[in-house]
Amino acid sequence: MSQSTHRQLAAAIANRLGVASAIWRLDALVRKLQIAARGGTRRVTVDDVTATFDLSTRMEYRRASDLCGERTVMQRLLSTLEGDETVWDIGACVGTYACFLAETLPDGHLVAFEPEPANRDRLTVNLERNGTTQNQQILPVALWDKNEPLFLDSEYVEAGVGHHFLTTDETATQIEARRGDSLVQAGDVSAPDVMKIDVQGAELAVLRGCGDLLQDVHTCVVEIHPTKLQRYDATPNEVESLLRGAGFSLVNCGEPTNGRGSVYLCFAQR
Repeated sequence: MSQSTHRQLAAAIANRLGVASAIWRLDALVRKLQIAARGGTRRVTVDDVTATFDLSTRMEYRRASDLCGERTVMQRLLSTLEGDETVWDIGACVGTYACFLAETLPDGHLVAFEPEPANRDRLTVNLERNGTTQNQQILPVALWDKNEPLFLDSEYVEAGVGHHFLTTDETATQIEARRGDSLVQAGDVSAPDVMKIDVQGAELAVLRGCGDLLQDVHTCVVEIHPTKLQRYDATPNEVESLLRGAGFSLVNCGEPTNGRGSVYLCFAQR
């Protein structure tokens, strides 16, 4: 039995027995000890690109350990870059992709979108630790298909967690949602050549909000969440159809290798 399968089975049993919270606390303690043993950082290499991640929570440790099960897709994305592109990392979280992207863009520009405050703080720390602040920009907005104030909620609360979703529930954290094309028209950011999108079900709205910007994007990596798309009355077929309609050829890269079976990665290129 693989490690990821074992972890899924253990979690299912724990939930069944009503002891999931105790398992979570124990795992958090183990991760804290592992983080302390590593001096609070982890150095990770993807092909010939190396990034160092600051660690403060179990989820940050996991992200740095397995790259969310997306190492192969990350390798493929980095291999497409020539170094002078503008890359949008949409849903940058703590910088799992952003730190590698910034290292690969000596003459380019990284725009990292992260509306969640705790993750954005950790993203800033990680980019600064890797000395890539000269060619990057961090925006505290959520890309969307309208310009409007919204609220951001989460299934879990911990730096490194990526289960946030947009809502109209005013008890959640208020954020600014913007169309990507409106940000470019306002001169706030440069138009993208490459995009990576991981937005927990809001991927169709993000793509729609980019409008004609998609015509000049040559590569787009999208993490597609079939179940979470339903929150926004959207489907995976709509996401893929929009990308094909914009002129992309799609490759289904399958599920992440760390056992997250509820999503799949789509590599779109022209």
